[in-house]
Amino acid sequence: MHTQIYVDKSDLFPYQPISPIWMVIYILSSFCFFTLLNRTINVQKNDMKSNWLKQNTLLSFIHSLICSVLLLIGVLRAPEMFEDPLSHSNHFNYALIAFSIGYFLYDFFDCIPNSTSSTFVILVHHIIVITFLTHVLFHTRNIGYAMYGLSLEINSIFLHARRLLRWYSPISQSTYYKNLLKISIDIGNYLTFILFRIGAILISLRALYIQGQRLHPFIYIYTVTIVMSMGLLNLVLFYRLIRTQVKGKSKIKQQKEIEDNILVTHNHILLPN
Repeated sequence: MHTQIYVDKSDLFPYQPISPIWMVIYILSSFCFFTLLNRTINVQKNDMKSNWLKQNTLLSFIHSLICSVLLLIGVLRAPEMFEDPLSHSNHFNYALIAFSIGYFLYDFFDCIPNSTSSTFVILVHHIIVITFLTHVLFHTRNIGYAMYGLSLEINSIFLHARRLLRWYSPISQSTYYKNLLKISIDIGNYLTFILFRIGAILISLRALYIQGQRLHPFIYIYTVTIVMSMGLLNLVLFYRLIRTQVKGKSKIKQQKEIEDNILVTHNHILLPN
């Protein structure tokens, strides 16, 4: 390994590489965990395509939840990471990144046999993320900024919760409670999207602009390409989010108009001549 490519004299923390063997162990463990979890959580098989989407979304939600909790723990354990995210590293954060790679790898192979035009963007996203995070772990470099990138999983909690609420809405709760929960999820979804998806991209671009001289030219171009690609994918995802929201409201409005027309018709029938 040519460490001079990954070490700069301005580094605040000494370079302490972690053996790639640990990366392989953690990734395989995570991959096996989600594979077993997928087999454990079985939905009714009356509609294979629909049930796959529900199960895949549920597993994505579980990963986002676990990753977000571990991310918070990682930040609390090592707040000094913010002083120099480029050179900082520790084993816990290293394992967290590998855990996410394992999930993205599992989800990639899970999506391939069920791929559609809507999952194509997800497959491209996974390839980019797996490639970049594997590079980060292999060289034990840029772990802090990789943690910034993983903060988008906080938004994924709300992103997947929207679907799960629609599919598994609590029957026993009142309509008022369901609407309040849906509004809360929508607000959290948009706020966390701006903060942790768009925000993470902006922070990364700013860091590349300010600290670009600390990177080897090849690594700099590679990182800029990855960040720009992720930014483009997030814009596509944000467009889809808004489009789905608008379509949902339009559908509800149409349904309400139909119900109003039926009500008017029934009232007309019931009215005396």
